[in-house]
Amino acid sequence: MKGYLATHFFNEAGFEWTAKLAEKIRKETGIELYVPQENDEINDKEKNDATITDVAIYEADTEELLDSNILIACLDGIDIDSGVSAEIGLFSGYIEAVKRNSVYDKPRIIIAIYTDMRRHGTGDNHHYINLYTKGACSKFGKVVHNSDDLVKEINDFIQLHAKEGLICQN
Repeated sequence: MKGYLATHFFNEAGFEWTAKLAEKIRKETGIELYVPQENDEINDKEKNDATITDVAIYEADTEELLDSNILIACLDGIDIDSGVSAEIGLFSGYIEAVKRNSVYDKPRIIIAIYTDMRRHGTGDNHHYINLYTKGACSKFGKVVHNSDDLVKEINDFIQLHAKEGLICQN
């Protein structure tokens, strides 16, 4: 079972939160997890800036994304990170195309994590996120609000498909 963790990691807080979340997911689910920030060939801007290209980033991350069963996508931020939105769009579009063509390759799900406490607010206290992007997450999976629920959903997905005999458990 493979997963792909899509987050905003371009500042210290985002980088550390992503690393902590990746560690928790690996420890509590056992999935093989790809985390773009860990791929130094395409994301270590300090050491590899001269060789990193937009196409190299797209190709490396897309290969991992489309090979994954689970897209774990963070919806937090002032706006959903543009890279995360693109990853959600690509993954959900792939699921949609497979479904429309009546082809089945492997079980896939999007589990989005949206922790912003203002999501329940009203008026000025409400935090809006793009509903098209959130809708893709809801249609092809779930939106959770904390890391414990995220881990539970991942494990539920693994268990469901292990029972169906579609995957091998670690």
